[in-house]
Amino acid sequence: MKSLRTASLLGFLGILSLGLSFVPFSRSQDPQGKHDSVAITIASATAKVEAAGPAGIRYYLDGLKLFREEKFSAAATDFEAAANSETAALLRSHAYAWLARAELHLHNLPAAESAAERALENTRDASNAQTATAEVYFREGKIAEAQQILQPLVKSQAAGSRTFFALAKIYLATGNYKAAKALLEAAHKMDPKDPDVKEARVWSLTREERLQELKKRMEDGNFEEQEEKAPITDMIAVLEDRQEHQNRTCKLVSNVTKTEIKLSPLPYEAKHIRGYSLSVKVNGALASLVLDSGTGGILVSSKIAEKAGLSKIADSLVHGVGDAGPAKGYLAFVEKLKIGDLEFENCYVQVIDNRKALEDDGLIGTNVFENYLIDLDFPEGKLRLSQLPSYPNELRAQPSLNSEPNSTSHLHNNWTPPEFADFEKVYRFGHMLLLPVGLNRAPARLFLLDTGAFDNSVSPAAAKEASKISRDSDIRVKGLIEEVTTGFTSGNMLLTFGHFQQRGDLVALDMSRISNSVGTEVSGTLGLAMLEHLEIKLDYRDNLVQFRYEANRIH
Repeated sequence: MKSLRTASLLGFLGILSLGLSFVPFSRSQDPQGKHDSVAITIASATAKVEAAGPAGIRYYLDGLKLFREEKFSAAATDFEAAANSETAALLRSHAYAWLARAELHLHNLPAAESAAERALENTRDASNAQTATAEVYFREGKIAEAQQILQPLVKSQAAGSRTFFALAKIYLATGNYKAAKALLEAAHKMDPKDPDVKEARVWSLTREERLQELKKRMEDGNFEEQEEKAPITDMIAVLEDRQEHQNRTCKLVSNVTKTEIKLSPLPYEAKHIRGYSLSVKVNGALASLVLDSGTGGILVSSKIAEKAGLSKIADSLVHGVGDAGPAKGYLAFVEKLKIGDLEFENCYVQVIDNRKALEDDGLIGTNVFENYLIDLDFPEGKLRLSQLPSYPNELRAQPSLNSEPNSTSHLHNNWTPPEFADFEKVYRFGHMLLLPVGLNRAPARLFLLDTGAFDNSVSPAAAKEASKISRDSDIRVKGLIEEVTTGFTSGNMLLTFGHFQQRGDLVALDMSRISNSVGTEVSGTLGLAMLEHLEIKLDYRDNLVQFRYEANRIH
């Protein structure tokens, strides 16, 4: 049995400081039409664009309107028609660039890649075409390559709103929130109607502003997939509850700055461990929660919720691997949580109604402890939490439990404390930590660090690049909601991550749901079959991970 889950993106979207200043461009500063703030304002177009012909312009403008209304399929049709019209090369380039973005929304990556290539073919020096190429790279998991394109554009001021937006996404993934906010504000000022920019900047708004924006998002009602509504609904429910109850801040009330908690192994078929749990008191009710870096927040069974007398805030849905669809549940308020020697008051958890969906009392994501240095010592069976080093010239922050959906922290840029110099840098997307993993001799791909998954896995596409895959009907992947009964295995594969290597077969699983959710290609997971032999330290604040292996400590 192998477990793998995806939960609602309840975590905070988890930027390299360049010391940049961001100045919005006026059209008079851009006589060549290279900057595309609202995708070239054709009302004041130059002679190049006027020569495009009325049909191409009409299709192009209609496509922009539809894109801003989040009608991406119809927008793609119009952008393609504009690109295929008898138009000037500049307009064709812009049409192909926006076609690439529409195809990304439609999860059609090959078509997006082709459109970005055509954009560059028509005007290779146009920043809009280069930016669209970087956006495709980002979705393909080629984040460093995307950054190499975008940074020179911003530094040279040859950038429009999408360039600022695309670089901001990279900064968010690398933990540079202060720089990301500056980029997103510049992008929003240039093009306030771009739906991608509006969605990306929500996290940096005040609680009241965020609530208003999320409510507008729900009122607009344009969603690519219905699953997108669940995390937004959850965030609105918590923000409204916080408005009504100002004291619900999930604060630490015990005078403890560090603690050590026992990790209890969960056996499977005698010789295997399917996970590790820790004891948590929920309003005094004892619960055994599986520690899971692949999920976000705290999820408890309805049985535990009833014992703890939890107060329901709003209905909610829980998504997992498989085709059974989401399970019904609800958001709840907890007066007291005790984890080891740490005691917290006024926190939020998610409850799942389906008693059969959980083998255990619930799950607790490691991102819940993001304000601490997290030490997962699997060989010793212990979880240690301690204070993170203070930022330079700042007082040490009071630790708290991150149980609130989409909570924001103080805005800082990525910083590596001197004592963490030997840690590996990783990307953060919400509650997920992604790190580059080499597969045989193929280029490195992004893998999810997942202590809730029994074994390592790889996407079929990544497996085919590095080896071969074969069908194995005996594979059963236990998800949160349902068990998937068919799968594939890869051939013998050498995985390289950090300073470690491991060789063996991998389960080949479709990772598209996770990839589409986070917006970049997730090519596999590193699960307990490998991680249980390691001591792993996690610094969510600074996007850092350390792996330590000692042969004599394997249990």
